[in-house]
Amino acid sequence: MTVSVPADRLKDVEQREHRRREYRFKPNQIVTVRVLGLRPGPVLRASMLDVSGSGMRLRSKLPLPCGALVEIESDHLLSRGSVCRCEAEPSGQPGQDFYEIGILVSVTSPLAQ
Repeated sequence: MTVSVPADRLKDVEQREHRRREYRFKPNQIVTVRVLGLRPGPVLRASMLDVSGSGMRLRSKLPLPCGALVEIESDHLLSRGSVCRCEAEPSGQPGQDFYEIGILVSVTSPLAQ
């Protein structure tokens, strides 16, 4: 899939990439997300789109409220953090929309084997 960016926006995109404090990895894996709190919320599956030392971007079929404390379990890591962004991504198909979720990661540790 090729994405074209208008020339007047290309400079903005390039500058934004250079301003990032950390390298972003593109892991392309399914993770389990648990909402934490006094009354734990749902457990859901999400696709991890990218991850850096301080955050990650997920895609889920369900939205998560900004500020929610979450635990994310991937193949080898367990991360905790808070939801800092949740935006609807219309799919064009009724009932098949996704949500792009930004997580501000506070703690990451390897999973016990």
